Amino acid sequence: MNGHTLQPYAPRPVRYLGLLQCEGWRIKTYSISVKSERVGEDVVAQVVSLLPGWLAQHTAYPLDSYRIATLILHEGREGCFAILSWWIDSNMLQTQVHLATDAARADFRLFSDRGIFTCVWEMAVLWFERNAWVEHVLAHPEDPQGIDRYLAEHLNACV
Repeated sequence: MNGHTLQPYAPRPVRYLGLLQCEGWRIKTYSISVKSERVGEDVVAQVVSLLPGWLAQHTAYPLDSYRIATLILHEGREGCFAILSWWIDSNMLQTQVHLATDAARADFRLFSDRGIFTCVWEMAVLWFERNAWVEHVLAHPEDPQGIDRYLAEHLNACV
């Protein structure tokens, strides 16, 4: 395992940070941290400043987007991950993973190009988001309020 010792699983706090508006996007934002109750405001502010560039990359994909995303900021043992996932073509997620290591906290680098997707804690958030999307958007596509109901639902739990 490349020198890594397998750690026993312990729940981490998932905290909803709010709905961000950026470049016409609506982004449900979450914090997960192994270190504290939530990631620091400095990290949130840094990632918010990077979002326009990250979101601009979505145009490289051929499928339509709702301009609705989920952003998970996760302080782990390796540094802080920023997982940005957006709904495309009604029922799929496109995902980018960025990492700022503890040694370079101000430098978020694309990490999903290495095949990294999400960890067990982040998957809990995406599972919640998946279920809310199915319930509010896909189950009733004719309902014009479905997306608003989806955006109003969020997760706050230890997972």
